[in-house]
Amino acid sequence: MSYGTQQLISCFTFPFPSMNTLNQSRIPSPRILKRVNACEIYGIMHFGLNTFTDREWGYGDEDPRLFAPAAFDAEQIVRACRDGGLKGLVLVCKHHDGFCLWPTKATTHNISASPFRDGHGDLVREVADACRKYRLGFGIYVSPWDRNNADYGTPRYLELFREQLRELYTAYGPAFEVWFDGANGGDGYYGGARETRRIDQSTYYDWPNTWQIVRDLQPDACIFSDVGPDVRWPGNERGLADHECFSSITPKPAISGSAPAPGYMDYANSPCGDSDGAFFIPPECDVPLRPGWFYHQEQDGQQKSVRQLAQIYLRSVGCGGFLNLGIAPDKRGQLEAGDVERLRQFKKAVELLNGPAIAEATFTALHVGEALTLDFPAQSVINLLDMREELDGCGEQLLAYRLEARKNGQWTTLLSGKAVGLRRMKALEDTECDALRLVVEETRDNATVRLSLACRKVPRELLEAEGAKERLKVRKDYRKLDITNADDTVAATFDAPLTIRGFLFTPLMGLLYGLPEHYRFEVEVNGEWQLCAEGEFANIKANPIQQEIHFPPVCATACRLVATRKALPAGYVAVEELGVLV
Repeated sequence: MSYGTQQLISCFTFPFPSMNTLNQSRIPSPRILKRVNACEIYGIMHFGLNTFTDREWGYGDEDPRLFAPAAFDAEQIVRACRDGGLKGLVLVCKHHDGFCLWPTKATTHNISASPFRDGHGDLVREVADACRKYRLGFGIYVSPWDRNNADYGTPRYLELFREQLRELYTAYGPAFEVWFDGANGGDGYYGGARETRRIDQSTYYDWPNTWQIVRDLQPDACIFSDVGPDVRWPGNERGLADHECFSSITPKPAISGSAPAPGYMDYANSPCGDSDGAFFIPPECDVPLRPGWFYHQEQDGQQKSVRQLAQIYLRSVGCGGFLNLGIAPDKRGQLEAGDVERLRQFKKAVELLNGPAIAEATFTALHVGEALTLDFPAQSVINLLDMREELDGCGEQLLAYRLEARKNGQWTTLLSGKAVGLRRMKALEDTECDALRLVVEETRDNATVRLSLACRKVPRELLEAEGAKERLKVRKDYRKLDITNADDTVAATFDAPLTIRGFLFTPLMGLLYGLPEHYRFEVEVNGEWQLCAEGEFANIKANPIQQEIHFPPVCATACRLVATRKALPAGYVAVEELGVLV
């Protein structure tokens, strides 16, 4: 896909008042405290045109008639979430392609133009009703970016976007959360104008006034975005907060002197927060159950393992945050059987991690230098600690602590840490002892803190990460290539002419320098290079999963992948492996 001249759009500028206009401070809001224990794990459901085009991000030019699930069953999906231990479900009502899953009046690019329910369907209604029936919280995601809308980048689009929000916030019952994505501006269809549109991410959406719509119409809903104001993105889509994550944070803009906003952040402190942060915005750690957010048949059987999910739980809920697990119905409109089973298995693992305590102590007031001591009924083996800080009315106060265990009358330090906050779960080697004590070493402004402590013995496999294993599926039609890698090009020469029908690109995990966001793939035929495919590796920066690209079969003697746009410049392409489909 080719695009016209890039446009930088900054049609109007709004002042960005302090987040205090939304009553934010270092003290947790009642809506956050209400979630603790009651709604620590929930899901986000991606289902739309991308399900039927096999993409992660659609361009906006997809025909709504492609949306034709043969047997959509909202109750099957919601029951599976409930049986998997999820307490809520955020529905992606509109993704970046602009296709709306409800009959909105703001655009014709919606479910009414599809065959679903003979053009009279409302998928948002069906999911919301199913959530109420099975007592799951219902959440709402509407992409601020719209690659279909001709008005995107103008003041008119902001009016349409807010109209969509008001429709959803008033017609589908109470929401426990509303989601604002950080993907804003870029290549798109824009009503037929195939071009790149850039916006001023700091000002375009007038976020304080847009968020105020939530406060006015859904006052109990938490607002998620990169910058909060209620829960924040931890800077990755792997479901991981930092081991010493503070919920307090001072969001920083991408460029000093401007205002932070979704998609316009310095993400350096997003995973860890700030011990002296100005606002209480705990992390909501999002991660898909499968490699991608939308359903792709080739990813059947690639659900994250129970051990992976347990580790993610400990790095999200166990690090003072919340876990948002991505689910993806298939083309039928149901969750695939393997996904349903993995959710059930995950629920059992979470129950084990939260099983009966060997010993526990409720909130106790402590000064610096004082300790909370936990005596056991008898000498026991423990391997998991579970700590909490009383935050109601005060916010995070603890800045450093030490945990010790007693055996045969001798105290030994097990670990030291910084943050506890809403919750802190720490895995240990199996440790035999008859008492624990948590020693307060530092607090904010030498304040008194109130702490609780529990310890458990859980199955060892839930506390240990799986060993490294091949990221690529073993498949007969795949051939790994010996590559050269320089500047913007990864190239390979075949031993003999080879008929290929696509390629698999596996990025280097965790590296933004040299990571290709847009690509061109060419093959050599009779000494001449010809184009086979070009486009974007959608969302590869946040979710660097393997990319599978198909094209008509061609017999070639060599191939090359050219990175036409990188996340950050480098004299190489950040590739772990490149191979072709034969």
